[in-house]
Amino acid sequence: MKKMDQICYIVHKTDNVATAMEDVTAGDIKLTGENKNRKGEMIALQQIPFGHKVALCDMEEGDQILKYGVCIGIATKKIRKGMHVHLHNMKSAYDFRSAQLDPVTVHAKDIEYKMY
Repeated sequence: MKKMDQICYIVHKTDNVATAMEDVTAGDIKLTGENKNRKGEMIALQQIPFGHKVALCDMEEGDQILKYGVCIGIATKKIRKGMHVHLHNMKSAYDFRSAQLDPVTVHAKDIEYKMY
């Protein structure tokens, strides 16, 4: 029996990322949503957790990350088509605080956590 398609959803036709609708493993993914002018399938180069983004095209450091038809972030390093897009390779353009989150723990880097 063939595994069901791994689905990634494109919110707006101008987006350069799609959202994983489930945990995605490296391999074939199906693109749904505002998928006009794009093929319906592509290859994920790495694991992408549910709700995270996959790059729909190659991006250079400083390029805008587009979702919802607007810039939500800036690439902090080169991102290849099919790669996981998250805090490890982008920063938020929405607010300064989101851009300061640790990519592993997702805790704010400007707060010191102490154990008492």
